[in-house]
Amino acid sequence: MGEMAATMPPNLHPQAYATAIARKYDLQGVFYLDLWPAADSMVIVTTPELMDYVHVKLPQSQHPFLNDFVAPIVGRDAIVAANGSTWKKLHNAMVPAFAPSHIRNLTSVMVDEMLLFRRKLDMFSQNGAVFSMEEVAGKLMFDIAARLTFNFSLNAQTQSNDYWDNLQEIVTLTETQFSWNPLRHIRTFFRRKAIEDKLYPSLVKKIKERFELLKAEKVPPSRRDPLSILDLMLREDMANELNDIPDEYLRVLVSKLVPRSLEVRNSDHETVSKHFF
Repeated sequence: MGEMAATMPPNLHPQAYATAIARKYDLQGVFYLDLWPAADSMVIVTTPELMDYVHVKLPQSQHPFLNDFVAPIVGRDAIVAANGSTWKKLHNAMVPAFAPSHIRNLTSVMVDEMLLFRRKLDMFSQNGAVFSMEEVAGKLMFDIAARLTFNFSLNAQTQSNDYWDNLQEIVTLTETQFSWNPLRHIRTFFRRKAIEDKLYPSLVKKIKERFELLKAEKVPPSRRDPLSILDLMLREDMANELNDIPDEYLRVLVSKLVPRSLEVRNSDHETVSKHFF
């Protein structure tokens, strides 16, 4: 791994290293990569036919490492890392929002955000300013995702935006989970908690506003025609004619819907402690 990493740009995705190893040593189909004690060892599968066995025919559970890896960004037990009943519940709630027919109906949402993106590029072109395409394109995708998830825009493309700024900082802080320095983990933990404490009440307020609007309209979102992922998750509460969203469920909504778990939980302490040792 070290030999391959030395031939490639820094911070490259580790899958590129495995691909290079497979090509150099002509490892066809499947091979074992022993990374102990630096990391968990892996079985590398390189052909679609074999991948079909572990993903479709005999689907395997997600490795616990995946939950630890994505937790600082999307929270624990997000759909990308969940297993069993947790995954099934999240999948059943979200799958209507990702149906091809529904996505086609959201074309106008994407077009609206793309027009803002184009106007920003026109502005940079006219004044000759140097800019970060990664940041500008990232804000475009961020606003589209917010519209599809919450049914309201977070306006990262058009104005200063705390949600975007804090998400970027959280992604940067996530890199510290690979550090061997315990002091970095401590600083990261408290900084992330400060971000969570600031953003959580703001997102809860927006979710409650959406819930009140749906109640006033008295038309629960249909699974066949969902308005947003948030609307789908609020649908059950509306069907039960609840006057408010329970606090426990609010924490679940924030944790599962935003690009970062903004819920402060005891497992964060456990994760930090585990990285220390």
